[in-house]
Amino acid sequence: MRRVVAPGELVASAEEFEVKGAVYVQNYDYIAAVTGVAMCERKSHLCFVKPFRSPHMPKTGSVVYCQVVGKGRRGYLLRCFATEGDKGVEEFKYFYTATTPYFFSDGELGVGDYIRGRVVSTYGPPFVVSIRGHTYGSVLSRCPRCGSVLKRKGSVLQCISCGTEVKRKIAIGYYTV
Repeated sequence: MRRVVAPGELVASAEEFEVKGAVYVQNYDYIAAVTGVAMCERKSHLCFVKPFRSPHMPKTGSVVYCQVVGKGRRGYLLRCFATEGDKGVEEFKYFYTATTPYFFSDGELGVGDYIRGRVVSTYGPPFVVSIRGHTYGSVLSRCPRCGSVLKRKGSVLQCISCGTEVKRKIAIGYYTV
């Protein structure tokens, strides 16, 4: 049995079927999370929801906004949450993981920084993001000591609360308090 479902529509009951795909559980019912086709087989008691469109993923050369979530021996680990498009900044439905190797960055980043970067390779996820260039780098950083937003002061970032100065790869258009 096949039918078209919309987000929020009942797909099947948890007592009857096991469901895979783009669904979530609410009060022992499987609810569609996307617009797509629900296919149910009575013999195997299995349903599958296949979305009409694949999730929006960044392409090579696109500009993305990410948060630095880790720093390792080979580079930074990122969680990408938005991209710049013709209509402005568009958020992803899901977070995508990415990495920035040290040879693709012109300076330092800190864990928790929000950055603007360019996708270099999409053979993933994880994607490879570069922050080389004057328009790429940190757009918002927090103080490593007290957690308040850092303010740009020349080529360094300074904390308003405790006075800590931090060196970062700063993008043009850095958020100023």
